[in-house]
Amino acid sequence: MTADLLLPATVLVPLTLACLSVLARGHAVAVVGLVGTALSALPAVAVAVLVAVDGPVRHELAGWSPPLGIALRADGLSAVLLALTAVVGTATAVYAAARTTTYDDHRGFWPLALLLWAGMAAVLVGADLFNTYVALEVVTLAAVGLVALGGRASWGPALRYLLVAVLGSMFYLLAVAAIYGMTGTLDMAQAGAVIAADPTADTRWPMGLAVVGLGLKSALLPLHAWLPPAHASAPAAVSPLLSGLVVKAGFVVLVRLWFEVLGPDPAVAVLLACAAAAAVLVGGVLALVQSSLKRIVAYSTVAQIGYLFLLFPVTLGVEDPDLRASLVSGVLLLLLAHGLAKASLFLAAGSLQLAAGSDQLAEIVGAARQLRSTTAAMMLASISLAGLPISLGFSGKWLLLTGAVQTGQWWVVVLVVAGTLLSAAYLLRPLATVLLASDTTHEVEPVDLHALPPGLRHVPLVLALLVVLLGLNAEWLATLSVTGLPAGGAP
Repeated sequence: MTADLLLPATVLVPLTLACLSVLARGHAVAVVGLVGTALSALPAVAVAVLVAVDGPVRHELAGWSPPLGIALRADGLSAVLLALTAVVGTATAVYAAARTTTYDDHRGFWPLALLLWAGMAAVLVGADLFNTYVALEVVTLAAVGLVALGGRASWGPALRYLLVAVLGSMFYLLAVAAIYGMTGTLDMAQAGAVIAADPTADTRWPMGLAVVGLGLKSALLPLHAWLPPAHASAPAAVSPLLSGLVVKAGFVVLVRLWFEVLGPDPAVAVLLACAAAAAVLVGGVLALVQSSLKRIVAYSTVAQIGYLFLLFPVTLGVEDPDLRASLVSGVLLLLLAHGLAKASLFLAAGSLQLAAGSDQLAEIVGAARQLRSTTAAMMLASISLAGLPISLGFSGKWLLLTGAVQTGQWWVVVLVVAGTLLSAAYLLRPLATVLLASDTTHEVEPVDLHALPPGLRHVPLVLALLVVLLGLNAEWLATLSVTGLPAGGAP
């Protein structure tokens, strides 16, 4: 099977099965959802393998070339994120099926989850600015619907998320209109070529609009206020999709604009450096003072997003292609590590909440005695999020730090060290809580391990083990992630 079939299939398969799951009734909804998840993972993984073996691939739908036709493509960035979508999507589907109330009480989970998958795939393989906008909207609407499945308490956060996401879409659409006005095309490659050939092109405004719009969708501090309540109030099987995948969509589109269309901008890079540093530090402090496990994990996402946005300032002006590729691959490994570890941690938090009836730290004291697998998942995921050795998070931070040292960007080194200490502190709090043998200040009802099905206990651990195993052999993943990266750092 070639790219001509595989690239459209990454979008069409989950979209078709989302429609079929709407028509299903009773327990057949979950069956269609699980089968749909498995079938959706096949083309995503196949494209990742194809890119790893043959390099970047491209397909023009119906043989029509841009600007009239629509093109799809996959490079290293697409490949690793399609694989991440497949892994996180499959894990959450198994977890949701194990928790029967997910499909008994919330039939909308399966069509919305598959619709979100289709939107993510369209963002990742899209080579066209407007179709990428449409794909981002599909992801947003599906994500808001999934948050609202959490019940009445989640409707307010879902509405706030919707309003912020729509505002972000408007900014991004204005950026797309500005680029079209400058270049006369919506194809990313063609628009990038036109801008690169015109030394007088003023790209600052469209880049600024895109940064605001996509920063809102990615919850880059100070545009982050919608994220903690939305992620914390969402159902257990939904939060991993939001944190592990959805917040990455806006970041990926900004990477495309930065490296392939508009090119790096020093002034915007300074603003992004300030926002990224503030996210790492302020997000870490806010996570440290939370008393709810899911809110700690949610604020951790705000902090970890800051590491991703370091990509833009740290690669600015780096002429050595190998050094620049090392910096990019370091950030992309951090992205993958965050997606897997955060999905594991949110699923573990959901299991603890189901077992104890609350995710307040005071209510899960000593839970490790009965929830060993869940506790082990929390430990391994925390190791990767903190960037400690043998994890994929460590591999990403190591590449980022060594690249920063070689380019003399010592502020990055100081920031990463400070962020690591903060993340270790806020992740140690819930771990210490569940590992405590007793709480001397609070009487705690013991959690009931036997009330949890195997899927709820073991799926988080599988994801956590994967993030550690990938860290043991991350070199090939780092190479794959930068396959097809523009050699000069600009279009």
